[in-house]
Amino acid sequence: MPEKLTTRLLNNLRDSFQSDWKLLSETEHFLASTPLQQNYEQQFAVWRKRLQTGKNDAVRASVREDLIALRKALRLEGYDLSLGAIQLIVKDFVNDDAAARGFRRVVICFCDAGLFWLSGEANHLELGSDLQSELERKRLYVHPEMHYLWFLWKRNALLLSGSATETKEAFERLQTRVQANPQKVLRYLKAL
Repeated sequence: MPEKLTTRLLNNLRDSFQSDWKLLSETEHFLASTPLQQNYEQQFAVWRKRLQTGKNDAVRASVREDLIALRKALRLEGYDLSLGAIQLIVKDFVNDDAAARGFRRVVICFCDAGLFWLSGEANHLELGSDLQSELERKRLYVHPEMHYLWFLWKRNALLLSGSATETKEAFERLQTRVQANPQKVLRYLKAL
């Protein structure tokens, strides 16, 4: 069975067995980290009120169906709701001694086709060159924006810090991009 179909089935099953309040809470928490939050604030207030005041199963079932439909729609738009508890932090510059503190090197590249990354022990310029070559070979290196970073997973947060190779201007662009929609960026970086 293709991985996407398997993932979709697992997500639907997970949604089906969660409590109404947990579905509401997790979905609302996830949307709070996206630019979509303001579109749904009123709807969440309505759902919350209906769950609080609705004593019959029909009301609860209706709210549940609406929440599951919203979650499916978000997944179809490319959002990964399982990342709702993970925070993406883009902060500071660190130097090569960062490896001793647990950081690892990564080069990420935003292209028209999405976000691509390469992590490894080589220096940032070598990683960047290797990533660029691979993207060019696959004809994906279109309108590239490269970033030379250090990353560290801390509990439920992915910390991205600039390297000596990253310019201040490029890092500020990355911060702006992540701030606009951290969940879309995190979706690509979750396997780091």
